[in-house]
Amino acid sequence: MTQYKDKVEKQREILEQEKLDNQITALDFRYKNNELVEIITRYGNGKQVTEYKDKRKKDKIEWL
Repeated sequence: MTQYKDKVEKQREILEQEKLDNQITALDFRYKNNELVEIITRYGNGKQVTEYKDKRKKDKIEWL
């Protein structure tokens, strides 16, 4: 039974790390002339997603 217990514990640690990595650490709202232009979302694992209000621009994903 210990072989399964070790696998379960390892998977639990992996899931806990993914939870911390996907946690939002910062939100940045950019305005121009009182109009929302972009939203920047930063995650715990260093990923930064820039969403533009103008849908002609594609959302940008960066790793810091």
